[in-house]
Amino acid sequence: MSTVGDNGDSFGLFQVRRPFHCSEPVCAQFRDDAALNADYYGWILRAYYDGRQRWLNTVAGENGRRYRRGDLWGSVGAWFSGRWWNPPARGYIREVKRRLANRTWRSRAFREG
Repeated sequence: MSTVGDNGDSFGLFQVRRPFHCSEPVCAQFRDDAALNADYYGWILRAYYDGRQRWLNTVAGENGRRYRRGDLWGSVGAWFSGRWWNPPARGYIREVKRRLANRTWRSRAFREG
């Protein structure tokens, strides 16, 4: 839970990102509450996947594709970048896929932190 990423803009187990998901004082809750951090991640990913984030189609020119429901990888990328299939989202998707393929969590370096 103590991990802070993105130059101080992401917090906790699932790295809730300040620019896209919270503002103070709410961010403090994501830093301090593991259950809230995990629940929010699951909720927002499911909301993207279920098609409940239609506002993504209102940000003309900022998405790499038109937002649509049922796109798991698009949902993962939007979690990171706040946009649908834009270049930062694509990079994040590639990194997640790489770590899945390499099973990073099984490495000694990961376990020893």
